[in-house]
Amino acid sequence: MSERFESLADGYVKWLRAQVGPQLIYLVYTTMLVFDEAGRILVQRRYDFDWLSVPGGALELGESVTACAVRETREETGLDVTIERLVGVFSHPDYNLLYPNGDEVQPWSVCVVARPVGGQLNPDGGETLTACWMGVDEALPQFPPAYRAMVRAALDSPRDAVLEPVHTRPPRRPYFPILRAHVGHAPVILPGAMAVIRNEAGEVLTARRVDDGLLDVPGGFADLGETTTAAIIREVYEETGLTVQPVRVIGVYSEGMESDYPNGDQIHGVGIAFECRVTGGTLHADHAEISELAFRPVEALLAQTGPVLPGMAQLWRDILRPAAWPVIR
Repeated sequence: MSERFESLADGYVKWLRAQVGPQLIYLVYTTMLVFDEAGRILVQRRYDFDWLSVPGGALELGESVTACAVRETREETGLDVTIERLVGVFSHPDYNLLYPNGDEVQPWSVCVVARPVGGQLNPDGGETLTACWMGVDEALPQFPPAYRAMVRAALDSPRDAVLEPVHTRPPRRPYFPILRAHVGHAPVILPGAMAVIRNEAGEVLTARRVDDGLLDVPGGFADLGETTTAAIIREVYEETGLTVQPVRVIGVYSEGMESDYPNGDQIHGVGIAFECRVTGGTLHADHAEISELAFRPVEALLAQTGPVLPGMAQLWRDILRPAAWPVIR
């Protein structure tokens, strides 16, 4: 099959594969659970995998996850949709993909629930061979494990986004240096996680970053082999010395997350933010990425001047509005 399979990937994925080859990489996907008024789910048969699927696809540079979700659904099925809520991010290495041509992917899939608002059901005939509405009970057994988990999460947790299991599959490998070894300073999409940790006074743990001197919340990029929850636990411990437990998803952030580092590296970050509680450890800055740690009011973050990423400023504002969680930005 691999000898006959021709990838239809274009845009960012096609460019990235030309640099890194078939090796395991992260790709940020959006996955759409589209339900009609009768409660049926929109399903499709794809050209690359022989199992029942739902609409979705890979994020492009500079694109938000919401724009990606709407675009992919329209391209693949002909339907216009509106996004209703975040189900969660699904990045477990058990969901890793091996494409027929040998390309390996650890998906970092932002799953959302949507409903149709226009268009006509008309599969593109390329990536999507057929598409139709199907009862959830009929579709579930035909889905691969990742889609089954997403649909069950959407049905079981209609308000809060789900928390992934804390899991790391050895060997865990930092993803950032793998990409840079192949692409140099070129812009890349990197998934990661951020932690909002409060003290009893309601202040937020802030970290002053070494590279730009600005305050931020702890966090960083995901390594290959770990789930989102494992990534934030690792990053918080590395940067602050604290052990934490993620307790709630605040949201997913992709808009205004493009940054240029002092060494010339260009990054489009996509992050999931967690509310976390401290379970142990001793607070101390790592002095490699973080020079200072302190609990401060959220307003101290918002009052900063300088090259603050708009996406991070949005997260800081969202901290003050827990009734709106989980958000999709």
